[in-house]
Amino acid sequence: MKNEHLNHPTYQVDDADRSPAMSRRAALTSGMFGAAAAATGMVTARAAMAQEAPQGELSGKTAFITGGARGIGLASAEEFAKAGANIMLFDIASGSMPNVSYALPTASDLAAAQARIEGLGVQCMTYQVDVRNLEDQQAAMQQAVDRFGSLDIVLANAGVGHAGAFDSVTAGEISTLYEVNVGGYIKTTQAAVPHLRAAGGGRIVYISSGLSRTGNGVFGVYGATKWAVNGIAKSAAMAYGRDNIMCNVVAPGLVRTPFADNEAVLGVILPDASNPTFDDVSAAIASGSTLGIGHHEVEDIAKAVMFFVGEASRQMTGEVMDVSYGDAARNLA
Repeated sequence: MKNEHLNHPTYQVDDADRSPAMSRRAALTSGMFGAAAAATGMVTARAAMAQEAPQGELSGKTAFITGGARGIGLASAEEFAKAGANIMLFDIASGSMPNVSYALPTASDLAAAQARIEGLGVQCMTYQVDVRNLEDQQAAMQQAVDRFGSLDIVLANAGVGHAGAFDSVTAGEISTLYEVNVGGYIKTTQAAVPHLRAAGGGRIVYISSGLSRTGNGVFGVYGATKWAVNGIAKSAAMAYGRDNIMCNVVAPGLVRTPFADNEAVLGVILPDASNPTFDDVSAAIASGSTLGIGHHEVEDIAKAVMFFVGEASRQMTGEVMDVSYGDAARNLA
């Protein structure tokens, strides 16, 4: 699929390096960082920042996050930053996309996300391009390595959703769902592995869904893409285990994110309700939930992601962690 929104992709870095949006060619030929005097100022600013950076389990590491402008991606970036990692946030940040019924994050959202991460005392770069483009993912990861020295953690999180019965899904929606949710994750993996190998190993965490564990009449095609994500992660785990690259999945249940909390999706989930809200859906789930709750917040999922990038999971790969208010109890063993 062509990148309709991104004929002139933009590249943004932190406040020490900020300049007007640049095309890829301009970014590469200009070197991004300007003249020697500006570089001197950057070194000073970065040195001051480094003194204030949190010292934690991920100190000195670099994390690359797709879909990082909001939701689970941003919450996970905050967890990584609190543990000392420098961050690259990768997001289309286009506001909309053909065949997607709800609003995507904007460039302003991405800039605000960067500010939040920098406020935690680490360095943060942003890269505003479509996850479906392998070359752009490769370029973004290379910039992260050039800036921070390595790539150690990758969170494959960027995805789009669809709610509706099987026979309501259009050909265009099917293509978009699979090109983003499946193709995008494969391309993230392809772009990341050379850098993770060069670092002596690392972690790839894939955000899947509780819908990857069962069929569903409302989210059938979307759920099928998440079944595929589990397969991608398990195959990657087998392919790269000897390279010390651990590949695992976090599979959330309902999470309060813009994908779930919007009129188009809520209306499909509760078709007989008048002006249904996210909390209405959560309450309906909670009534039959193992734990008596019906959704998670993004911070809950970020904590699970953090487990898969920490020391406790250093010898775990190919695993799928369900974070779904106990609904995994209903899965076949």
